[in-house]
Amino acid sequence: MKKIEFTIDHIDPLGQGISKTQDQVCFIEKSLPGESGEIEVIKSKKKGRLIFSRLNSADLHSPSPLRIQPECEHFWHCSGCHYLHVKYEDELELKTSVIQRMFQYLDQYDQDIPLISASKRFHYRNRIQLHYDKKLSKLGFIDSLRNEIREVANCLVANDEISASLKELYTANNWKNLVRYEKNTGHIELYKLGDKVQISINKRYSEGGFTQVNEEMNQKMLSHLEEQVRQYIPAGITLLDLFGGAGNLSYNLEEYETYVVDGFPPTEMNYRPHQSFEQINLYKEGAIDKLQSRCSGKDIAIILDPPRSGLKNINELIQKLKPSFIFMINCEPSSAIRDIKSIEGDFSIENLTTFDLFPGTRHFETFSTLRFG
Repeated sequence: MKKIEFTIDHIDPLGQGISKTQDQVCFIEKSLPGESGEIEVIKSKKKGRLIFSRLNSADLHSPSPLRIQPECEHFWHCSGCHYLHVKYEDELELKTSVIQRMFQYLDQYDQDIPLISASKRFHYRNRIQLHYDKKLSKLGFIDSLRNEIREVANCLVANDEISASLKELYTANNWKNLVRYEKNTGHIELYKLGDKVQISINKRYSEGGFTQVNEEMNQKMLSHLEEQVRQYIPAGITLLDLFGGAGNLSYNLEEYETYVVDGFPPTEMNYRPHQSFEQINLYKEGAIDKLQSRCSGKDIAIILDPPRSGLKNINELIQKLKPSFIFMINCEPSSAIRDIKSIEGDFSIENLTTFDLFPGTRHFETFSTLRFG
């Protein structure tokens, strides 16, 4: 296997170290700024000009002083976590540098962007999705670099209840009984609903109703959203909670009449009196017209929590509903930047804040307050 030399300049938004030469760019997982060594090429593109690989300790000539031994036994072969080879405070610094580098391209905002940290790095996740292959007798996470399933019986990010159910699946290959009459490849989702762990097989993600996977950080983000809404929006304004699912984001904003809008109704309708649910597929032709008719004569502000793909008709939404503010939550910084840059017309960004909902991983949530008019 061919080996190439590398020196890491910085970490990219995917948690990979970047090493550049005149004719080649290397994307190296599990690496840190300043590190150098030799790695094997796992994948390449553009006739070898783009190289993709994953570091192990044997590849290093000059390890970073930040590097520590990861606590998770799966770290070196798992695509799920990206920063467990540094302390949490160093992970936050690396993520902050990624945030500042990415958001510098937004013309409307030139302030530092805070990253709100979590109190714990492990045992926080209340939902995981596993992939299985009956022919290969494998259950686990997809290794995106090698495109294969990696077993993760002792995953450290799952909370205690999910961890117990995960280990039960692996015990004596119990998972095989669950998929005996299912197709040869598919997925199993474990999620906590109320006090019990539910199992969903080959159903859409968040079949039981979407909830944020980290409850502690979800509460921090909710508090920030509620503070921002109350700072800018007077009582009596109508809120649209778009892609709102079970109404998590607008649940405590009881002084505002709120329409929770989603293409899928939640399993349990536990809305408060100020909330009402509207089942509308926001991607369908005519969806914005339905909202416009529903909100005719009302002053509107919008809470927008779109999927990673974003809301392609966001300009139609703004033009027809004329919201005074949009409070937007994105699960990827690249999605936030794309969605904000796609907005036509004049607006200002009043606030940008990021939340570390997924410690150990490259992911974090981005909150933005957008003012119109």
